[in-house]
This record gives sequence, C-alpha cells and structure tokens, in this order.
Amino acid sequence: MNEFVSVIMPVYNRQDTVKQAIESILEQTYSNFELIVIDDASTDNTANVVRTLTDERIRFYSHKRNLGGSAARNTGVKQAKAKWIAFQDSDDMWRKDKLEKQVACIPKQLDDKPPIIYTSFYRFKNGKKEYIPNKDSRKKQGNIHKELIEGNFISTQTVMLAKECLEEVGGFAEDMPRFQDWELWIRLSEKYPFIWVDEPLVDVYYSEGSISSSQDKIVIAYENILQKHKQRFQKAGSKYYASYLCSYGHNLCLAGDVKKGREILFQAYRLNNKSVKCFVSLMSSMFGTRFYKQIYSYYNR
Repeated sequence: MNEFVSVIMPVYNRQDTVKQAIESILEQTYSNFELIVIDDASTDNTANVVRTLTDERIRFYSHKRNLGGSAARNTGVKQAKAKWIAFQDSDDMWRKDKLEKQVACIPKQLDDKPPIIYTSFYRFKNGKKEYIPNKDSRKKQGNIHKELIEGNFISTQTVMLAKECLEEVGGFAEDMPRFQDWELWIRLSEKYPFIWVDEPLVDVYYSEGSISSSQDKIVIAYENILQKHKQRFQKAGSKYYASYLCSYGHNLCLAGDVKKGREILFQAYRLNNKSVKCFVSLMSSMFGTRFYKQIYSYYNR
C-alpha cells in the first residue's frame, strides 16, 4: 500500500528542538508524505530554523498571532492534501518505521468507518521512562469509547487517521487549555474503531513548556470535558462516569479546592461504591489539601 499521508506539526518557540523533530519525520522508511509545519507566531528563531530545511515535502505556514496548538493543528488539517493525516510535536521523536507500520494497518477495503490507528510510546518525564499504554485490563482497540472515558492513553503524536474523521467531528477543540487530544478521542471513539500498534514508535518528552503543567489548567480542562460530554458519560454507565468524576475530584484536591473536590468525589462514590481508589481519595479529602497531597505523594513513590 502506498497511501499519501499529510503529517502536521504545530510549533511555537522550539528553535532548539524543531529541527531534530522534523528530521525524525524526513528520515522515515515510508516516504510518501507531505510535512505541514504550522508556526504559531513564534517569537524566537523557530521559523528560520525550519526554513533551513530544504526537503521538497515540507510546507510551511505561519499564524500572525498565537492561537494555540489546537488551532495550529486545525490549520494544518485544512491545508492537508492527503486522505490520511498524522501528527507530530516539535519536541518529540518518531522512530524510523513509525509511518510504515501504521500505513500497513490501513484496511485494503475501507467501509464507511475508517479506523484511527495509533501506536504505543515512551514518555520521558522527571528522569523516568514510561511505556504507554500500560498493560492494564482496559481494551485498547476496536470500540474503546468507554475505556477512553475512564482516562486517556493515546498521545496525539502516535495517531494516524482519515481526514474525513476529523472533518465529521469538528477537529480539535480550541477552547481546551489541556487534554485537547483526550477530548477529541472521546468524540471520535463514539463513531470510529481504533487499531493499536503495540510498539513504542514515538518518544514523547514531557517538559514544562511543551504543555503547561498548571494544575489550574488541568482542573479547567476536566470541567470543560464534563460540560461537553456529560450525557455521553451518563450513557456509558455509572462505572465509567464515576471513574471520570473520581479523576476530576482528585485533581481539584491537588489544585487546593478540597471542598469542591470532596463534593465531586462523593458523587463518584455514590455512582460506584466498589472503587477503592475513589474511597481512599474521598477519605483523604476530609483532612485538607496538605494531607491529601502527602497521601498522593506517598502512593506515587
């Protein structure tokens, strides 16, 4: 199969990493692609670094003002010439056979539901290397809508999908301060099947600047997702809705809003009183933010 692929890379103030990230795409064993780089109004030397790369497959666009990663990806989707779209970030690395192995997963006969094809990845954070998705009991391919309500295990840089899928659901939500990918997968998984390539074909480097680690933004993102998808969560069933509320309440407690966090955790526990995680979180919230964070740190050692 020799499908043409549009690879979309948003970039903002990544003069030190963008060249290496682009080269990891240009060096793919699968070569039938275009690379669309969207500079989201960088204020450093990023644009000049990109322009030094003369590969004819590169197409470069610039926003006049900073609109955020979701808007940049949506701009790239609009400019894409290919039926299939993949994403890369400007500070991460693709393994050389990443595209080749994903293209090989495209069914020869496509019905009206083309699959979203994603791979495993290594996440490098705080000196630790983590394989994602981990080997828990959640289903990882096929219809995984309910599994994604429980939590995200798919990173944007690992995904390849048909352009028509994004056009149908509306692309990336530009009002999300965090979890733009998770919110999109929730919408897509309601309509399309997923195929999982269980190999670490992307290296994702977590840094303070790549995506803000602000706890306040995390809480806002949880609230936005709840407002957008509450009916979907309720439809999925109490177990899945409770799992989402438990994560939301937990993050409220970490952000210092223990009162609201406790209220959300209590809602979660009422929906699923068999969840040990929810029970421990709820009990810990009774003793305030400091105690809650201490318990959280203890269990994450």
